[in-house]
Amino acid sequence: MIDTWLLATFCLLLLTAGALVRVLWIKTRYDRYVAALVAVTAAGAAGLCLSIALGILLVLDVTVILALVCFSVILAVVSFSWSEST
Repeated sequence: MIDTWLLATFCLLLLTAGALVRVLWIKTRYDRYVAALVAVTAAGAAGLCLSIALGILLVLDVTVILALVCFSVILAVVSFSWSEST
């Protein structure tokens, strides 16, 4: 029997992969930022589902730390490019 949480993790990882492909292929800078935020959010949700499926809290801790770092980097890049364009 397929575990529901592992299936949800797999689906969210597929969504993350699609968002990362969109980050690489899209031409507009601000659409890339939105796609990157969607990718980080979906990856965080996948990490949460994987943590529940495996029952290991370390996976959740690593997911939260990586998501915070990624969100901080994305916000720094957006604020730098915003100040550069104005």
